[in-house]
Amino acid sequence: MRRLLAALLLLAALGGGLGALVGVRADLAEFLPPGRSPASAFLFRELRSGAATTLLLAGIEGAAPAELARVSRETAAGLRASGRFDFVGDGTVTLGDAEQALLFRYRYLLSPETRPEAFTAAALRPKLEALLEGLRSAASPLLARFGFADPTGAFLGLARAFLAESRLEVRDGAWFAAEGPPRALLIARAQGGAGLDAEAQGQAVAAFRTAFEAANPGPARLLLSGPGVFASEAATAIRADVRLITLASGGLLAAFLFWRYRSLMLLGLVAVPLAVGTLAGFAVTALAFDGKVQGIALGFGMTMLGVTVDYPILLASLRRPEEGLAAAARRIWPTLRLAAASAATGLAAMLGSGFPGLVQLGVFAGTGLLAAAATTRWVLPWLLPGARIVARPLPRPVRAALGALRGRRRLAAGVVAGAGLLLAVLGGPVWQRDLSALSPVPREAQVLDATLRRQLGAPDVRVLFALGPGTEGEVLAASERLGEAMVPLLGTALEGIDLPSRYLPAEATQHSRQAALPTPEAAEAVLREAITGLPFRPTAFAPFLAALGESRALPPLDAAGLAAGAPTLAARLSPLLSHRGESMVGVALAQDVRDTAALAAVAQRLGDPRILFIDVKAETEGLLDAYGQATLLWALAGGVLVLGLLALGLRSPGRALRVAGPIGGALLVTLAALTLLGEALTLFHLASLLLLAGLAIDYSLFLAGDATDDTMGAILNCAVSTLLTFGLLAFCGTPVLHGIGLTVSLGVASAFLLACAMAPRSLPHA
Repeated sequence: MRRLLAALLLLAALGGGLGALVGVRADLAEFLPPGRSPASAFLFRELRSGAATTLLLAGIEGAAPAELARVSRETAAGLRASGRFDFVGDGTVTLGDAEQALLFRYRYLLSPETRPEAFTAAALRPKLEALLEGLRSAASPLLARFGFADPTGAFLGLARAFLAESRLEVRDGAWFAAEGPPRALLIARAQGGAGLDAEAQGQAVAAFRTAFEAANPGPARLLLSGPGVFASEAATAIRADVRLITLASGGLLAAFLFWRYRSLMLLGLVAVPLAVGTLAGFAVTALAFDGKVQGIALGFGMTMLGVTVDYPILLASLRRPEEGLAAAARRIWPTLRLAAASAATGLAAMLGSGFPGLVQLGVFAGTGLLAAAATTRWVLPWLLPGARIVARPLPRPVRAALGALRGRRRLAAGVVAGAGLLLAVLGGPVWQRDLSALSPVPREAQVLDATLRRQLGAPDVRVLFALGPGTEGEVLAASERLGEAMVPLLGTALEGIDLPSRYLPAEATQHSRQAALPTPEAAEAVLREAITGLPFRPTAFAPFLAALGESRALPPLDAAGLAAGAPTLAARLSPLLSHRGESMVGVALAQDVRDTAALAAVAQRLGDPRILFIDVKAETEGLLDAYGQATLLWALAGGVLVLGLLALGLRSPGRALRVAGPIGGALLVTLAALTLLGEALTLFHLASLLLLAGLAIDYSLFLAGDATDDTMGAILNCAVSTLLTFGLLAFCGTPVLHGIGLTVSLGVASAFLLACAMAPRSLPHA
């Protein structure tokens, strides 16, 4: 017993040390595939650092409009002071004096209204009349500052276009929703392109909530949404599910094993191979993948290692009265070795899938299975050489039911044939192609997100255009071509489109606008004609004439210059224009898309290699289909390898087929049951089916020989232990965990029953 306790303490220490040395990646983007086309490759890069995935959308309601505006302004100020956000929009004018100066200086190079006809007497006359009226109104100070230097209104037009949102109402310096009860609105972009990095997103969400609380909101309440909030809520939901299931299943498993064996020692025996398998899988995966393990692969890999619980149970249950553990381990080792090797070989499907998360999962679980089997063979007998752990007899009704089921091969064949027929009638398994169906975020939270996006005019992440790669000028020129092509579709196929060229025109465009500017001498003659009859002094517009001369000689503004002089505008541009190595890439985000086909047709007509239309939903579905098909093909290849391994180990192809019968039958019954229940398959279901195949190999191999009551009882103990350990996942609210639990539960039950039915009839030992 001392050796067992020492081993458990040593494994705990090794686990702590390994956990400290090896990092666990929380970035969900690293679990994603690299993409199989230019569109999917760009899409997954955007998921890592794109604009749409770093947005936080907020609504503040529950108080009077004036109070909501105050809370909104103070919350926005707190967000800016936190340093965690590249951009915060709340309805306030956020251009500082230096930014206004830069924008004012470059107004004619940046404004789309800079055309030769804008500087004719006919065009200037109504502008001057409007200026005269404005000087008599409350706007007089603003117009006195800018109007005489910019009678065309280029600067004020740019400021409104860059900072205002047409669909939002501005009250008391805050944005308000134009519909429904009073609701102040904010939008923020997390710093550094957090993407799917759960930790960075969680910090941004916490900073948002802290800023809101610091604004003394009183009765006002914060409604927060966006990918960061979804990631945080998903992590919370998964942790809650896993914590509850771990406690419940651990307690139930311990109680069941203690009831069956009346020995605390068995619990220690079960823990050792599981711990060794987990540590071995963790270490090998870290070595194979740059020293870090993906968190999802770790969690799901430990789930798949649940098959290792069978090994010590089989060792203890199948030990004969006169045997020690060492002798029992030697006797069952050929069968146990073949079962573990076959299960690990079946996991080769994950290695060949090409899906990074599944590859890690396959390495982790395959290594762990082999390490746990070896531990059961050589370590457990050394830890407890004189252990005498005996299972209590099965209850008489259970023993009678199992005895009646033994050898009913026609019944088993009928059940499998019925499952196959049902599957054919139902049209085969359904593949889950909608990622939102797997989201652990409640439906009401998804509705809130859609509402806030509509009210704020936030980007529609279903459709986007990739621009580039190329130089900054080439990407901006592509953006301008796309913008021109989209003009006829505005208001019909889509509501709007956010382009990088909206904030920074291409260098060639800036040069063309410079060329459209009149000389100061020509402009002075036009002004004299335009002010005829108006009470303006002839020298009043001297700043305007001087600005024309300066603008004609300005060097074009680039992204670096914009960032240095106007960080607010640069923050609006940065998610739309960024570096990718030595090149630049851009993205155009569509808003309120109503006709996806029309947008795709525009990109096709342009025929521009630097403009790529991406339908996110279609691209994601296609990629999932491709990886699902690849995984299925590799699973079939793994099945062939397992069959060959069984034939080699059993020295008989016929016996191998008989052993494989319950395995294939269990998979078919499980697929039919899942389809009948309306469960659409995901890659996680496929991984669960591989786990099921590993469990079924154990059951089938040990029952294929002398299926005594003791053997059937031992396999029953294994099946019940698996159901108690992982079957409870079927009750989780998290869709992925629910699917895993349901698949394992159905599969374990069918694998055990089919293995019993296909076992040979033999008399039980006395």
